[in-house]
Amino acid sequence: MEAAESDIGRLPEELLAAIISPTSPLDACRAAAVCRTMRCAADSDAVWSRFLPRDLPRFVDAAERSLMELPSCKARFRHLSDDPALLLGRVTRMWLDKATGGKCYALSARALNISLPHWRWMHVDVAHDIKTGRSIASETARLSNVQRLEIRGKIPSKMLSHNSTYAAYMVFKLLHTTFGLSHPFQEASISIGGSESTHRACLDSYHEDSAGCMVPRKQVLARFRRGFGMVLVEDDVILPQRRTDGWMELELGGFCNEEDDDGEVCFAFTETKGLNAKTGLVVRSIEVRIKQ
Repeated sequence: MEAAESDIGRLPEELLAAIISPTSPLDACRAAAVCRTMRCAADSDAVWSRFLPRDLPRFVDAAERSLMELPSCKARFRHLSDDPALLLGRVTRMWLDKATGGKCYALSARALNISLPHWRWMHVDVAHDIKTGRSIASETARLSNVQRLEIRGKIPSKMLSHNSTYAAYMVFKLLHTTFGLSHPFQEASISIGGSESTHRACLDSYHEDSAGCMVPRKQVLARFRRGFGMVLVEDDVILPQRRTDGWMELELGGFCNEEDDDGEVCFAFTETKGLNAKTGLVVRSIEVRIKQ
């Protein structure tokens, strides 16, 4: 092993950088751990300038300044992967996937097409800025009472990284007053280039067991014409997952963004068939992320 490291150490740094640059940010970080010469090459601007997208969107002035003040391409990449930047218009944030460098987005509730007027806008703290010690607030949409539930969003394909596999996720919370979001099951859909995929989903699908853990329900309460009854949550019904930040997320669907795609990716979360009252949903955003 030491002999191999010694042989690598004799190679020109420019050659090592040329070998590493066509790989990925994750591979570059691994290469940096091999030896000092590899670390110098793997951390160089020659490598990390290849990982920074050349077609970054326009950020607000403060985000642009913070990015340009950083001393190296690797520092800029790490900044954009750790701290999502606010785009012009102030309703969408972008960050880079740490493993691939792919562009990811969070479309805030204000950027979505939500069936009004039975929603209320409210500000909540969704993150904590380690550098400033301040909380980062976001405007969310709180469902007060609605029968037709429709949440839709879209993003131009050209804003995404080419030849990359993505998934869209709705980020939300359920209040203690939640009602009507277990059944009828909702529909999660995503469409791109004339192709659409739709799946059944169940937002209110967990309960607390005797140990205080949240576990999926096997059956949910449903309302019928003659009263109430239990409905089985089948395997094809998508359930939300808990995030490390305390919110929940539901995958709306996945797609591949090809190099020649020049249309829009549209996503939706709806329930318009049951026409029962629905309340207690707080929507924070829809995230479009690289799917690992």
